[in-house]
Amino acid sequence: MKRPPEELAEKLLAVSDQLSGTDLDISVDDIAKMADVPRATLYYYFSGKEDLISFFLSDKLHRASVAIGKAVAGEGNVVERLENTLAALLKVMMEHPALCTEMPGAIKEAAKYTEVVNEAERVMLAPFRELLIEGKATGELVIEDANTTAIALMGAVNMVAMFQLVQTGTIDLENTTAVLIPQLIQGVVPR
Repeated sequence: MKRPPEELAEKLLAVSDQLSGTDLDISVDDIAKMADVPRATLYYYFSGKEDLISFFLSDKLHRASVAIGKAVAGEGNVVERLENTLAALLKVMMEHPALCTEMPGAIKEAAKYTEVVNEAERVMLAPFRELLIEGKATGELVIEDANTTAIALMGAVNMVAMFQLVQTGTIDLENTTAVLIPQLIQGVVPR
């Protein structure tokens, strides 16, 4: 894939935000029509549909990584930063629904989207994992396996976001953050 010029990239990324719920089932012709660009232009920069979808998902991953990175590196103890990181992930999923609606499809079809799946691990999962490792080392968190816990936390946020998007077309960020994040951090068993 060649990086398209900024103007074309902006048109394509605007279209990608409209694709939520398509489960990656769209043609290059459809994308060309939606973006109002010649089909040949898309094929100049992208080898096909998988290349375009990778471009879309990579952009959304980049946006998520910026939000997650800020929250992980922010002020506060580990628990506060973990709460902020989960809230940041939920917010970026609200702003870019393809992260929770299309990313699972990309992971399922990992052979087609290996680069995107690897990028998701690097920019989304790794910061969570490192924060959990830090919390375990300081005694602020009680976890056995940082990787499994990071996947579980991200998966929970993703599932809640996806169900809300399917049911209502949006994510109730304020209420969901207030209810979900404390539940994830505190668990379900009384202490």
